Amino acid sequence: AVPNSSFLPFQRNMVKGYNDGKEQLAVPGANGLLDLHKSSREELQLARIYTRHRTDVMLSQGYNSEEDDSDGDEADGRLYTERQYHDNGNPKYFRTFQRLPATHTQRSCERVIEEKHFDVGGVCRLDVHFALGQPFLSRKHFYENQRLKSEKLFFVEDERTMQARKAGHWREYFEGGQIKSEIQYDEHGMRSGFCKRYSEDGAQQWVKDYTKEYGERIAEFNAKRGKLSLNAEEAAAMLGFPEGYVPKDRREVDSLYRKKCAPLHPDKSPDPDAHERFLEVSRAREVLLKWLESVKNVG
Repeated sequence: AVPNSSFLPFQRNMVKGYNDGKEQLAVPGANGLLDLHKSSREELQLARIYTRHRTDVMLSQGYNSEEDDSDGDEADGRLYTERQYHDNGNPKYFRTFQRLPATHTQRSCERVIEEKHFDVGGVCRLDVHFALGQPFLSRKHFYENQRLKSEKLFFVEDERTMQARKAGHWREYFEGGQIKSEIQYDEHGMRSGFCKRYSEDGAQQWVKDYTKEYGERIAEFNAKRGKLSLNAEEAAAMLGFPEGYVPKDRREVDSLYRKKCAPLHPDKSPDPDAHERFLEVSRAREVLLKWLESVKNVG
């Protein structure tokens, strides 16, 4: 029988380069950088990005998927579930996790995926979800009547140490179901937008618009910075460059800028005027970057 002509190009592509059992060496990219979608398979294997072997199948010779054991799963992808029960037989604690192997710089750990805590009556009082492949961890607490008590979201920066920051909308509820508070956090883990607290009868007890407040502070800061007059040499001296030296590129400017900013952080400096010094440093950086751009355009 003659194979279907529409199948032939597919068949040739599947077996091309493998009839002799030899791999073709990859040609490095123009910029020398690997890209998961643009680099060749051979490049990714040589760099040990791909650590699995590809399974090649000659479909024209028949294929039985039930007999295919050539593409097994790695052990480090296995999920484990731990279960504990109260003396009365009701669930007490369920936890699903993945064991992450040690690396050159980090020790092994158990990465939680789902965790549930139950009271003696079998009611879930805490529900934690931290799905694989995404950085957000959700925690929900419940009252004994199974109504939601609170819901909180975290952005996990390191899934091994579980270093995290607050994210999204945080809400608390009264036992009757009425909302008690709603606080929202921005991408930096700081309060943002309208945040509110309520009494049990629904009346607002507290409200604050953080985004409006931040905007007013930014406008004031930028207005002050714009009034600070500096030339390139003065700006360079303010950032800590040697007298008479003017930086050659943005990298030099940003390097000293970061060094100057570090001790001015509110967590490190009790000085109430630290923000004024940051204003000067920020303006100096702006002046130098504009000067570098003007020199570049003239050149």
